[in-house]
Amino acid sequence: MAEYKYSGYLNHIILNGLSKREINMNFHTNKKLWIGAIALLLITVLTISGVKASSHKDGVDQLLPNNKIDNAVVSHTIKVNGEGTVKVVPDIGYINFTVSKREKTATEAMESLSKTANKVLNALKDFGISKENIKTTGMNLSPEYEWDKEKEKNVIVGFRAVENFSVKTKLDNIGKVIALIVDNGIDRVNNIRFDSSKREELEKEAIKKAMKDAKEKAEVTLTGTGYKITGIKTISVESNPFLPVLNEGLNAIFNKLSPDTVPIESGSMVIKTSVNVVFTFDK
Repeated sequence: MAEYKYSGYLNHIILNGLSKREINMNFHTNKKLWIGAIALLLITVLTISGVKASSHKDGVDQLLPNNKIDNAVVSHTIKVNGEGTVKVVPDIGYINFTVSKREKTATEAMESLSKTANKVLNALKDFGISKENIKTTGMNLSPEYEWDKEKEKNVIVGFRAVENFSVKTKLDNIGKVIALIVDNGIDRVNNIRFDSSKREELEKEAIKKAMKDAKEKAEVTLTGTGYKITGIKTISVESNPFLPVLNEGLNAIFNKLSPDTVPIESGSMVIKTSVNVVFTFDK
């Protein structure tokens, strides 16, 4: 244990209200103890400096110089768009029609509408169309106005009740179904939309074609570079089927033409799928 020797004197002088102390101290210590204390002090200072060096700079963590992190392997990527198309002849159709009734009161309008709508629905069920294939797509009840010259303003002259339906049926039965609903008092056939009963399977086939197209494009792009496809990073799929809709020529139905004389051509149904694929590639 090192020995300390102390000698000194203290002078205390009071002058103009101020005090002054002079302390002289002499320390006689072991040389090795001083060296150890200095070394400890240096280590403490360096540690504090290192902590400060790890502060944020421009929003990025600054690591201590002696901390080493292996560089992450960054994969090369290429983004490619692929398209797949499938054509098919529709085998089902959706007939969209309207039942509309106008009466003096709202109650009378709804009762009249209900009577005609039930007549149409019962006829469809008797034809063999299941309840699951008949849907109400909209309903509305609104007042109707006319200009009153004496009162010089619009006055309510009645109420109109409207209900829209969609019926799903086989393509071969479309003409017969339209004739059936017209004979039972509907007011208007809005349109006929064609579809395929195998659309889900066809959409999957279109996706396969789109993926194949994307991969081929990526491989062609890398031709001659020495790189090859190693995997897939991301995929996004967008399906956009084109469903034919018949809007024109429906007035012939209301002229009491036979269903066999009304041409209903569905045309081709096109299912188009687009994929965006990010491939990874390397040597």
